Amino acid sequence: MTNHAARTSIAIAIVATLFAGCSNEVKRTGFIPKSVTMKSGENQSHKWAVDSNMLAAFGKVVVWPTETPAGNAYGDLEPEKLATLRGLLEKSIKEAFGASLGNGDRTLVIRSALTAVKPNKPLLNVAPQSQIMKRGYGYAACEIYATDGDTGPVVAAFMQTTDTERFSTEKLDALGTAERACTEWGTEFRELFPTK
Repeated sequence: MTNHAARTSIAIAIVATLFAGCSNEVKRTGFIPKSVTMKSGENQSHKWAVDSNMLAAFGKVVVWPTETPAGNAYGDLEPEKLATLRGLLEKSIKEAFGASLGNGDRTLVIRSALTAVKPNKPLLNVAPQSQIMKRGYGYAACEIYATDGDTGPVVAAFMQTTDTERFSTEKLDALGTAERACTEWGTEFRELFPTK
């Protein structure tokens, strides 16, 4: 390989790295019981659910308040803003599930946690040239699981890290990514419970 070809290859690799950014996938925190083995899904998600035939037995759904168990995984986010995000996630789950899944006599209990939030840095996201390496981009992560009653076995589990989307307005608000994610995760978890 000539010097010119080597320099060109290195330059292409550097440019590709600058525009690719990096993945911010948050590792499992332990909020979901360790006995649950999840499979990797798309968009930095991991999922698991029991046989869907069992799900019609749940005539009642109880959604516990969303937790924030990860200590320092929220940066310098003010408690009020963190409370708002917890409320958005809890509301998203309640709206996605409604009062019941089926007409059985069992109760589905859903627990959720916001496990990480990195706010966007709007000033770094104003112009395309300032978005190199996604330095101003944030992310949010959750873990959600459901049990058969308060103390029964886990019947479904979901976790995901959601990154800022490049072609969106969410990057212009510090909590834009986290707010979008919190309003979408309830629906994504609900998809683990197919209706017939």
